[in-house]
Amino acid sequence: MPRKEARYLFFRLAGPIMQAKLQRFVDLSKVPTTFIHGNPHIDNYVRTSRGSAMMDFDRSRMGPYCWDIIRFLSSLSLRREDSGGFLDRRVVEHFIDAYYTHFLHPEIPHKQLKMLKDAKPEKWQVSTRDYLKANKKWARKMHEFPLDVRSETAVSLLHKFLLSRNELGLLNEYYVDEVGLTPGSLGKKHYIYSLLPKNPDSRIDAILLDIKEVYAEKNSRFFYSPFDHHGLRMIEASKIFADGMEERLGYCTHNGKQYWGRQIPSFAVKVKKFLNKDELSDFAYSVGSELGKGHRKGLKDPAMVDIIDRDFQQNFDRYYKISKFFTFEISLAFEAMRRKIQLYQDYKGW
Repeated sequence: MPRKEARYLFFRLAGPIMQAKLQRFVDLSKVPTTFIHGNPHIDNYVRTSRGSAMMDFDRSRMGPYCWDIIRFLSSLSLRREDSGGFLDRRVVEHFIDAYYTHFLHPEIPHKQLKMLKDAKPEKWQVSTRDYLKANKKWARKMHEFPLDVRSETAVSLLHKFLLSRNELGLLNEYYVDEVGLTPGSLGKKHYIYSLLPKNPDSRIDAILLDIKEVYAEKNSRFFYSPFDHHGLRMIEASKIFADGMEERLGYCTHNGKQYWGRQIPSFAVKVKKFLNKDELSDFAYSVGSELGKGHRKGLKDPAMVDIIDRDFQQNFDRYYKISKFFTFEISLAFEAMRRKIQLYQDYKGW
């Protein structure tokens, strides 16, 4: 893997460490709390047929609003085309403008990312039937780790998921064609279901479901879940930050484990490249608008609006500097790790 890509992956994996260190730099007891995205970085931004937004709510929960800002600005800086230094202040000003505007006016839709707005689906992305035939990402994983569709777990898990959506009647129209059990990026199990219409002449599309074991960080003084079921936590986060973007959301508990599920879109595009200054500004404004709107919608107490407003104006520069420090620290840690790996490889060659 190229060095810049490897460094960004290192940043992604360092999220929990960054969060644990946050209280060393800011008194979190004085930072307003709201429902946060929890892990807003560029690889979690997705364009589907329903629009584009920062997705993946595994780490969403109640927490100090500044964490989302710090995490995202670090993400943006580490995806620059140029190397060295931190984000250009003009890029940051786009984020400030978008965040503040949409926090004060949450009725305004968040800004769609320009560089993905005109993305068109490939032939295999037009429908779920085409996606399955092309054996793309989730279809391929389902085929690689097949599970008996009649197994107790496969049947019970799907039943409970559909029950949470009041959608058991779906199985009158569809049948389960395939099921796969595949590991996820956080080590959690994904059950992938392919549902096909019972009527072979039907023109309705197939359905591909992902029902996964939830990722649940431990509650702490400053970061905690407001729900007993983490599937409900993730559904709430989706409504707050990306309302209408995800289809067929549901949740359930099976054999003592909690699950969250969704319908996998056939058309989903992410930004894979490193960004120039105009693209960074576009990203800063788009995500700034989503976070500002989401943080306002996530407030439990209306009186907190003025408190966050005041804190943002007074302390944004401090959060900016903390993000800058974290980015520098991550870069140093990554280079140290690379040197250790190289030394070990050299040693094996002696």
